[in-house]
Amino acid sequence: MRLSLPVLASLLAAGSLTAVSTPLLADSIPYPNPGQLAPANSFTAVADGPVVGYFAGTSASFDDSIQLWDVTQNTFSGFLLPNHGSVIGAPVTFLSVSAGDVLVFILHDVTTGEFEDSIDNGGIPTTWSRDGYNHAYSTAYDGSSPIPGLPDGLTGIFIAMEDISVPDSSLAYHAESFVVTNVAINDDPPAVTPEPSTFVLLGTGLLGAAGALRRRFAR
Repeated sequence: MRLSLPVLASLLAAGSLTAVSTPLLADSIPYPNPGQLAPANSFTAVADGPVVGYFAGTSASFDDSIQLWDVTQNTFSGFLLPNHGSVIGAPVTFLSVSAGDVLVFILHDVTTGEFEDSIDNGGIPTTWSRDGYNHAYSTAYDGSSPIPGLPDGLTGIFIAMEDISVPDSSLAYHAESFVVTNVAINDDPPAVTPEPSTFVLLGTGLLGAAGALRRRFAR
């Protein structure tokens, strides 16, 4: 999903570049509500410096990897943390970011060639989301219920991603999980505007609906 300049400007104006000011309470790990879409969260960088990810496990049969998109700088990491080639606790550096940068996590299902991301676009497909729904469950990781294999004392944001599109997905959010540092969860997800191509599809649908109404009232 590529955000246009107007959308990025709206994020800035809405204050979506500001990290959560109140302590974030940790929810259940793993995802506690399989079958339901996970709440969509937006992410920002806490400080200038690298975003480091620690592989935390997988139960997927498909081969997946994770990319970080710094929306503010429009930079992308490589696809890292292959779910069937990473050891739990193994760290990788995604990107060097600046404090307040808007961040999006993208999952690449190497087996199917599909992409899914951490933004809920209301079911409207985009470049990085086949179905337009949120594919990331996220919560604070404070080490109080440590994941075996992760470094002692590690704190950050736990993210678990789903690699199958709605409606076929079980929405279990266990295809790949990892903990990232230097990332904050925002209070309110930013509004995301569909890409130009989706506007074309939407316009086509509206024209079709208008034609159907004209035919109905012409009878």
